[in-house]
Amino acid sequence: MAKTRFTSVDAYIAAKPRDVRGILEGVRRAIRKAVPRAEERLSYQIPSYTLDGVPVLYFAGWKAHYALYPVNDALVAAFRRELAPYERSKSSIRFPLSKPVPTTLIGRIARFRADVLTGREKGAGARSKGRQAQLERVRRLCAAMPSVTEKLSHGTPTFFVEKDKGVFAMFADHHHDDGRLALWVPVPNGLQPFLIEDAPRTYFKPPYMGASGWVGIMLGAIRDDALRIHIRDAWQLVAGRKKRTVRTRTRS
Repeated sequence: MAKTRFTSVDAYIAAKPRDVRGILEGVRRAIRKAVPRAEERLSYQIPSYTLDGVPVLYFAGWKAHYALYPVNDALVAAFRRELAPYERSKSSIRFPLSKPVPTTLIGRIARFRADVLTGREKGAGARSKGRQAQLERVRRLCAAMPSVTEKLSHGTPTFFVEKDKGVFAMFADHHHDDGRLALWVPVPNGLQPFLIEDAPRTYFKPPYMGASGWVGIMLGAIRDDALRIHIRDAWQLVAGRKKRTVRTRTRS
């Protein structure tokens, strides 16, 4: 049997058993009330809430529980007493369907997540170095390349050489709480270790993509002209690979 693909949060909730729908609607209302500016959408086929393109919270309904994602050490520490009755995994909090929905707690968790994100914009230098300012900077530089599109992928703003094809840059907003506001881009073969060795405060090997020759760039440590070159080179690298792939398929 083909797996159902939902087109909206309404459709996701409507597909659940009748007694579960009201519970999930309660979770949904609590999040929307706590973070009214958040955009509601489906991501990974579950409801998600984002601020300025960055995920705040997800929820999902299961057979015997519903869950909130993501959960990190800071959130657990902030709500240690309130979360004590609930089961936790590495990335989620699980609430039993058999118990009343703790709407106040869910709302506080949603506000906490939103405050963590917006709090990164505060303090000295926030106007030029905060998350939103750096994201707009990256968007501006990427938009100078031909046919670029952007969408959320794996929960982060991601840039493609054309619609949904050919990732050439990923905006990394404190990925897994690593403390880095960065851009990940591919670089030519063999260049990654030289960049990192030469300027370790600016460049690093990113998780997952680092093994494929990508490099992470600390956005607060690089000037526009240098960042523009990295973005241009990354676009050309990925666009060139796509052209070679098309030619190979045409010949075969």
